[in-house]
Amino acid sequence: MLLIDDLLMLPVKGFLGIFKKIHEMVEQELSDETYLREKLMALRLRFELDEISEEEYSQQERELLERLDAARGVDEGEKEEVFKDG
Repeated sequence: MLLIDDLLMLPVKGFLGIFKKIHEMVEQELSDETYLREKLMALRLRFELDEISEEEYSQQERELLERLDAARGVDEGEKEEVFKDG
């Protein structure tokens, strides 16, 4: 009976594994400072090439800077935990 249960649950476990991996990648992307800095540079370039308005630029820049600050806070928090534990 356990073999049948495992076979029936295999697709569900596969999808859960995929969703977990996607979640990990999204979390990493949201907290990766290099990625956020690249997004800021690309945004600045789009603004300088007049692809977006100053208002759009300001709004998106503010959001990216907030995410960058949050990412730095997460990194600093992780460092503090290491020093407290060590």
